[in-house]
Amino acid sequence: MKIENILENLIKFNTVADKENSKITSWIGDFLSQLGFKVSLIKSNKNNKINLFATIGKKPSLTFLGHTDTVSVGKNWTNDPFGMKIDRDKIYGLGSSDMKGGIASLLSALSQINFKNCKRGLNLLLTYVEETNFNGIIDFIKTKKINTKYVIVGEPTNLKPVVASKGIVSFVVNFFGKECHGSEPEKGLNAIILACNFIKDVQEYFVRIKNDKNDIFTPNYATVNVGKIKGGDAVNKVPAECVLEIECRTVTKKQNIEIIKNFLIISKKYKAKTKVMFSAPLAQCDDKKFISDMEKITKNKSEGVNYITDGSFLGETASKMIILGPGPFNSHKPDEWVSKESLYKTEQFYKEIIEKYF
Repeated sequence: MKIENILENLIKFNTVADKENSKITSWIGDFLSQLGFKVSLIKSNKNNKINLFATIGKKPSLTFLGHTDTVSVGKNWTNDPFGMKIDRDKIYGLGSSDMKGGIASLLSALSQINFKNCKRGLNLLLTYVEETNFNGIIDFIKTKKINTKYVIVGEPTNLKPVVASKGIVSFVVNFFGKECHGSEPEKGLNAIILACNFIKDVQEYFVRIKNDKNDIFTPNYATVNVGKIKGGDAVNKVPAECVLEIECRTVTKKQNIEIIKNFLIISKKYKAKTKVMFSAPLAQCDDKKFISDMEKITKNKSEGVNYITDGSFLGETASKMIILGPGPFNSHKPDEWVSKESLYKTEQFYKEIIEKYF
């Protein structure tokens, strides 16, 4: 089956928040079973979502890692998000870039491998809800391990081997004030103002740690983003509650712990309740030969990125991980598309990697 046909099948599944997670994992599982893989569909007891784990050969040395879900469709799409459309080199469809294109390239590459000559073997792990909360990979590593030396994450990288991705810490912070009439604000305590002062303190803290740098990233320092705020229910009332959702991107291994510690200190000042939603440290490959091999195969220089992947949650295994997939990077945009040429190049890269490491 050609890459375009595989990708068309994958795009048809509505996997926004993994709505049709069971259908897409079943389809991929059948595809892999026909190639000789032992396929496990691991269902979560919490939400009935499925992680797909497939393996072939003895003592696999390489794991391909990806996710089945996509972001929501959003506004301003002019094409059917679940109906693949090809216009010259552009292949349109929700998830075509992130990351059904990478999965299609991998499945096509696997279908061309003679696994009878397999000396070691390989694994494939596809997780759920990577785009929302990483619960798929978090649930997987609680019960199973990726017992391979190397990991390839098939996210879109425009054919460049990505050897480092920033860490992340995600917070929800609740503020509690005192409600009163808006005409007498001095009799109350405004939770929104507490939140604003908290934000100011957090921003000042991030200015202080700006000198902790890692030049593989751009920007090369830790960043903070206040992504959501919710507070108040009427303009003539002093709000008693306010909630912030905040995300930090980190560039050193120690920063996650340090940032959590300082968030808690600042929270105490405002009597706020802070919850760490999830935390994953910087992931940076330290295997020079692995990096060199990927640069030779792709003929591209390695680089770092600001986003994170499921691979960031793999602990020490992340030190032998490279992110590599098609391009260009058109994720999370209306009329998402991937280059057909890049899909075929990715397929060839994956085939060479598999043949080299299995």
